[in-house]
Amino acid sequence: MTLILAFQNRGLTRDITIQDTDGTTIVPGINDNVRAIIGREGETAQLTITGGTATVNGSSFTKNSPSSGLNRLRLDASDLAAIEPGTWSLYIDYFDRADGAEWKNVDRQVLSLERT
Repeated sequence: MTLILAFQNRGLTRDITIQDTDGTTIVPGINDNVRAIIGREGETAQLTITGGTATVNGSSFTKNSPSSGLNRLRLDASDLAAIEPGTWSLYIDYFDRADGAEWKNVDRQVLSLERT
């Protein structure tokens, strides 16, 4: 688990590596997908970004970019401005079409969103 510091009205880009339980890097295949969710357990998500589909403001989650196993999460300043400052969970999900075709939570990070 990692602490990510972000600020309202400022964009943020992070490279995220998805690993198997034994620490092996998972490189999403062409039919697989990634998703990032900012929220708190038991509450409605504040922001959901699914690979291949940018938000209206331009936040995106690009799988295997640039062809290295890294997944690039870009949070647009306008999307962050719409979220109340505080401590949030950043859930990273992986959709492996060959393994049961369902979303699996593969990482949870702490997002501290500060007012600017």
